[in-house]
Amino acid sequence: MRNNRGVTLFETVAAMTLVAITAVSAMAAVGAELRTAEKARHTLEAEALATTRLDQLALLTDRELLSLPDTVAKGEFEEPLADYSWETTSAASNAQAGVYDVVVTVRWPTGEYAITSALYRRPAVPSAR
Repeated sequence: MRNNRGVTLFETVAAMTLVAITAVSAMAAVGAELRTAEKARHTLEAEALATTRLDQLALLTDRELLSLPDTVAKGEFEEPLADYSWETTSAASNAQAGVYDVVVTVRWPTGEYAITSALYRRPAVPSAR
C-alpha cells in the first residue's frame, strides 16, 4: 500500500477550474452592475432634462402649443450634456377643450426617456357684441 499524501494533478486541475469559474462569475456580476449603474445615471439625467423641458412648455400659449416653435420642438443640450437631445410633440386633446397632450422625449446614444403630460389653456370665449 502506498501512502498518498501529495496532491494529484487531477485535484489541482479541479481546484483551478473552480477558482476560474468563480472568478468569471464575479467579473460578470461586476460588469452587469456597472452597466446597470450607467443606465441609471443616463435615465436620471434624462428625466431631469425632460422635466425641465416640460416646465418650459408651461410658458407657451395655446397657439404655440398647437404649432411648436422650432427651438421648442427639438434640439440638443449644451456641454456637458451634449450626448442628449430632445424632441417635443404637442396636440390638442379630443377629450377636453383647452387640454393639450404633450410628450417630451430625451435621447442619448444608447437609449431614450419620454415623459407625457397634459397642459391646460383656458379656451377663448367669444365676446358678445
